[in-house]
Amino acid sequence: MDEIERERVFLLKQLPADILNYKSVSIQIGDFTLSNAVDLLKIRRKGEKYELIKKEDIKDGTRHEHVIPLNKEEFELLFPVTVRKHSKLRVFYPLGSLMCEIDIYLDDMAGYARAEVEFDSDKTMNDFVAPDWFGDEITLLNHTIHEGLGTITFQTMVDRFKEKNISLNAVFLPTV
Repeated sequence: MDEIERERVFLLKQLPADILNYKSVSIQIGDFTLSNAVDLLKIRRKGEKYELIKKEDIKDGTRHEHVIPLNKEEFELLFPVTVRKHSKLRVFYPLGSLMCEIDIYLDDMAGYARAEVEFDSDKTMNDFVAPDWFGDEITLLNHTIHEGLGTITFQTMVDRFKEKNISLNAVFLPTV
């Protein structure tokens, strides 16, 4: 499956109070190289869905995404040979007619959370006004700031954002 992806990416000041009311999925991602290129080959488990992913950068915020479905056996065979791995919880949070994907990172990246909003047109993407609980937009930094994802810690991210004069605060899911 090929598709054009238009998205903007934001840090979060906090999670919305009603976040636990929305659908979520556990995600594991493995990269096959140590490169941080946009077009890096990845493998992903999203709940019980398994995929091989290759992206091509078109322009800022827009990519051509190639997705090849895998079965569980193929995923379990390939995932161990990836050189970088990370896990996160993705929450699907509606913003009016748009869908926001809130990624809450786990393990060594616990405390890091960001939101991606996908758009169906350039106009919708450019006209988007972020809600108050969003922090700084990091769309143009997204790939470079995540260099080494799967081998770095939350503190590394704090330091990297500080170098860009962006404050990164720890964000966690509320306990029930």
